[in-house]
Amino acid sequence: MHETDVLILGGGTGGSAAAKAAHDSGADVTMFHVGELGGLCILRGCMPTKTMLHAAHLRHHARHHATPGISRVDPGFDFAAIMGNKDAKVSRFQRAKIRSIESGGYRVVEARARFTGPDEVEAGGVRYRFRRGAVIATGSTTRLPDLPGLADIEYLTSDDVMQMTTRPASIIVVGLGAIGLELAQFFARMDVEVDLVGRRPVFADVDPEISTEAHAALDDEPNLTLHIVEAMTSIREVDGGVALEVRTADGLRTLCAEQILLATGRQPALDGLGLEHAGVEVDGAGRLRTGSDMRTSNPKIFVAGDASGHRLLLHVANWEGRVAGLGAAGVPGPHAVEQRLDVEVVFYDPPMARIGMDARRASDAGFEPVTASARFPETGRAITMDVPHGLWKLVADRRTGEILGSQIFGPRADDLIHVISAAMYHRSTAAQLLEMPWYHPTLAEVALSLARQIEQSRARS
Repeated sequence: MHETDVLILGGGTGGSAAAKAAHDSGADVTMFHVGELGGLCILRGCMPTKTMLHAAHLRHHARHHATPGISRVDPGFDFAAIMGNKDAKVSRFQRAKIRSIESGGYRVVEARARFTGPDEVEAGGVRYRFRRGAVIATGSTTRLPDLPGLADIEYLTSDDVMQMTTRPASIIVVGLGAIGLELAQFFARMDVEVDLVGRRPVFADVDPEISTEAHAALDDEPNLTLHIVEAMTSIREVDGGVALEVRTADGLRTLCAEQILLATGRQPALDGLGLEHAGVEVDGAGRLRTGSDMRTSNPKIFVAGDASGHRLLLHVANWEGRVAGLGAAGVPGPHAVEQRLDVEVVFYDPPMARIGMDARRASDAGFEPVTASARFPETGRAITMDVPHGLWKLVADRRTGEILGSQIFGPRADDLIHVISAAMYHRSTAAQLLEMPWYHPTLAEVALSLARQIEQSRARS
């Protein structure tokens, strides 16, 4: 039996953040990990997909830009080289991450750990007991739909896409979340005929007006057809690929393509961890029961990252890892994950970004929301850029003017959202945004117009 202060199960973003926080607090830390170090974001998520999308967007805008006087060109491309560039970037990011882990001061054991009791695990035939606490940071696995015939066909997940070196002629992409939208656009801009399938409108949970604007942009996307369906009823192999039968408001329809990509989300990787031996409870949705301090039903065991099943995002995994690591190490004081500044970005082109609450959520939370909006094609800097689509919305409390949230679908939304994040961090009001200096012409100064609309609305009430 080996003893240590803190055990970390998993060496991805959440696990390494937890190990660092616990070690820096003075705890003796052991981290268990199986497979490549680096984490989902570096190896198969954020970084490789953004590298792929950059290439796709360059080619698309060369062919389809709307600026008079500049010739449109059809640049050739080498799909294998694009994927090779992605691999090179992943290796670079991975090396940096591994250096960070190796210099972290905690030990790393290459083995999968499973709980054998409320304060011990077994890994590689060796038993380990933790004196203070443990963190579950085992990441996530792809979630597959319950679809008749799926077990009898070959299909792709987002993990499989990362290994591709040749492109299909056509593909069905199932799922309208970040993964589905980003990979569907990547393939479409690589001249693959794409059928994108989902059961709800795009960005339906963000804002109705944002959703409408996004659908207008999707309608203009070459090689991509969006299908909003009531259900997927079956899938089967056919000559040259697969056939997916869907039910729509107009009846049954069959979509055929060379390949199918299932981008239907991810779920916590908890199988085989022996949670029952540790007294760690799982809810009906397959997620660990936990509070904002990331503590599970076993007060000595915490969770971080995708294993939590909530907000599967790298920056959230970092927050959760730090909170869980401090909690597992027994560091005094309140440790909680930030909830108010809840940022999400989808790197579609144009990207969608949001933070905080929309008007409906603000009203449900007891605020009296006031909103403002501006379409990018009608704002100064975006007009000079010939931007065809985009909408920016700002939400504030009518009584105090405090900014409660924002939703952006438009150029550089992934960066612009941090203007609002910074303002919300300091609990700024719309009136205070009006007092700030804003350079003209910029995309960011649209926030000035939105703040002015909010203050005018508040003045009328």
